[in-house]
Amino acid sequence: MSDNDLNDMMLFIAVIDAGSFTLAAERLMIPKANLSRKISRLEARLGITLIERTTRTQNITDAGSKYLEHCRRIQQEAELAQATIEEMLNKVGGTLKIGASVGIGHEILKAELGQFMMMYPDINMRLELLNRRVDLIEEGFDLVIRIGELDDSRLVAKRLGQINRKLYASSDYLDKNGKVSAIEQVALHDFLFMNSVQNNEHLTLISSNEEFSCKLKPKAQVDDFSILKQLVIDGVGIAVLPDYMCQASLDKGELITVLPKWGMPAVDVYALYPKNRIRIPKVKIFMNYIQDVFERKLCI
Repeated sequence: MSDNDLNDMMLFIAVIDAGSFTLAAERLMIPKANLSRKISRLEARLGITLIERTTRTQNITDAGSKYLEHCRRIQQEAELAQATIEEMLNKVGGTLKIGASVGIGHEILKAELGQFMMMYPDINMRLELLNRRVDLIEEGFDLVIRIGELDDSRLVAKRLGQINRKLYASSDYLDKNGKVSAIEQVALHDFLFMNSVQNNEHLTLISSNEEFSCKLKPKAQVDDFSILKQLVIDGVGIAVLPDYMCQASLDKGELITVLPKWGMPAVDVYALYPKNRIRIPKVKIFMNYIQDVFERKLCI
């Protein structure tokens, strides 16, 4: 079937509704000869006459009447599809599929999503917390919050802020194993690693223009920051943790910042979404909401 089949079908409807090629051409604002040629092309493609025409009259054939019924159904479905999209582009509702890491989910989103859901009751939230890279388009995500640079040209990346990462320990651990007063002493302590960040057991820390690197044998290796943080609170060892995860524990005295001037390089956090998806109200509204959330949580 030709790519122009549907267009020609709509032109056929227009000719029948107008009652003549002349009036139909005027309404469509195209030359009458072009319109007549397109209908003739449609008839040739179908192998049957749809409209019997003379210099003065035109009459739809029996085959044309049957064909017109189907053309009108297609026209109605096309109009319904257009109306559905227009409604979707103007109504804040539907299923919103969001992805984020476990740490961001628990430490940033958990306390905020309830308010969002109350504000927009027609949205059905589907949140997936996972510590892996996802294919947004293949897996049907509307938006994913991710740390690190964009590596997919099909997506748009909106920066939400910057995450700082420092060394943390519990007071119990430091009381038992000794305070850390110099960066070189880090290698003498039990260290806990986040697999996705330090998977080669090599630690690099920076302070202003200084850099310190060392090879460590980790006491524990995990793939979730929430578990890593709890191990630090429990006194198992020292770890590099994102600042946003630790403020409440610092206030409670559960954690202590070790060598506050040192840490891993800061990383940016982004909201990623497929191109043009931001035009859908549910996505745009959520994007605006989490921008405010991250601005508060990360103190941008």
